[in-house]
Amino acid sequence: MSQPPQPPERSPDAQPLSQFSHSNSRPKRPLASRLPRWERRTVLVAAAACAALLLVGSGVYALGGDKGDKKARTEAGDPKKPSASATPGRQKPTGPALPQDINAGLAKGEAKAWYAKNEQDLPGDNTLVHDLWFVDGLVIQTLYREVTAYKVADGTKAWSIPLPAAVCDTPVNPTPDGRVVVAYRDPGKSEGTCNHLQMIDLKKGAGGWRKKLDEKGSEDSTIIIHLAITGNTVTVGRNMTADAYQVSDGKPLFKLGEEKTGGCHPNDVAGGPKLLVLDWCMGKKDVIGQIKEVDPKSGKIRWRYQLKDRKTKKVMPWKFGKVYSVDPLVVSVHASDDQFNWSVIALDGKGKLRSSLNGGKFKFDVCAGAGDSGRGTQNCPGGVAGKNTFYLATKSADPEALGPTRIVAFDLKSGKVKWASVPEGKREYLPVAAEGSSLIAYVKGTSEVPGRIVRIGPKGGKPTTVLQFGKTAQPLEYEAMAGEYAYRGGRFFLASSLLSGEDTGEQARLLSYGNAS
Repeated sequence: MSQPPQPPERSPDAQPLSQFSHSNSRPKRPLASRLPRWERRTVLVAAAACAALLLVGSGVYALGGDKGDKKARTEAGDPKKPSASATPGRQKPTGPALPQDINAGLAKGEAKAWYAKNEQDLPGDNTLVHDLWFVDGLVIQTLYREVTAYKVADGTKAWSIPLPAAVCDTPVNPTPDGRVVVAYRDPGKSEGTCNHLQMIDLKKGAGGWRKKLDEKGSEDSTIIIHLAITGNTVTVGRNMTADAYQVSDGKPLFKLGEEKTGGCHPNDVAGGPKLLVLDWCMGKKDVIGQIKEVDPKSGKIRWRYQLKDRKTKKVMPWKFGKVYSVDPLVVSVHASDDQFNWSVIALDGKGKLRSSLNGGKFKFDVCAGAGDSGRGTQNCPGGVAGKNTFYLATKSADPEALGPTRIVAFDLKSGKVKWASVPEGKREYLPVAAEGSSLIAYVKGTSEVPGRIVRIGPKGGKPTTVLQFGKTAQPLEYEAMAGEYAYRGGRFFLASSLLSGEDTGEQARLLSYGNAS
């Protein structure tokens, strides 16, 4: 499909739904080589199943909820217990040590930093580092078989909770009162199912209830699951269903499966201010995408939305991809048969089309070229939404640049470009957070020059430096550049996306910069 059709909600003189180019991306390693061994298999299994079902035209391989309706156990995790994460027979990596004083030689005005060192004995393959959470002056991170909290001010470890097996998914946000639910593997099995849930109180640093998910049929497969939290509800999306539980006590709330009409199944879930479910629906010829808002307490569908052709008013064979923002709702869409033929749309609070973004002369990569590792729909760098503005990192026009070198601001009401940042040579730019009508952005460090955090005003123009990074932390920053990042309370946090047990030296799992000295 060379050009996507236009939705009917737009006026006849509106710009066509912009096709964001995905071609000529910088060379990347194959997806499987960048993933942990279990995730390589699950992505390949999902892809193979999807291809087979589409070929025979008999169904859709959809990922979604679960049926874990067994009574929740109330086994509290003990942060004082030794971690069960050590691999028997493996030795701690020996090699170059991390800097003892990461702030050595700081120049005037440069931001002070701290780092957290990985203390687990990781398996040989790449291990995924999960979402960052912020609660009561703590930053919390999940890695392998532990959930660990560090003090935001200085990086001191506050507590650590061991888990029975490796964590396989986490939600992007905790509940308003500071609780999360993580998913971990079947203890004793190194790969395969992701079928156990564990609630953790982040304020207390203590574990709560545990639950094993039921796997009664193929629709309840736990090869891949995704978690989303809205209010006191955690929704578990898996193969073709989505189940919801109360975070506080694990009580089952509702289950979403195949809809009575349209043949739509849950494929992924997104949480935060609202609970969204992304469906796959089997059309006569193609798989059709649907997005819907769900009441997090009752499971009642508040609205549904599918892309339709403006002229024919027929549903388009397009799927919903990554949710850049839940409120305001900004989501990527792509042709069912061509994920590289994609665009971004915004919906209003009632599930009506607000705008479709017109990139004009600019080109973009989905998730700023990070690819899709099989993680949830909300794990996507490169896009940040404010109340009325959406910021998206471009694809660099320079083939020698490693990543996006500009940021484009879109008006969410019209979909038109408001401004574009000015490139700084080949330096990479990524939007980090919207602050009022301004944007906080990350100018990535290189192998020779440290990065910095800047603020770009409502009308674009020259950025103002907020945090200038120092030289001592530069190697750690450069190694972690592809990971997760966040800006909270005047501090910038940068985490590696993957850590390997085969590395010969010590590894930093989290790096943070604070206000300039």
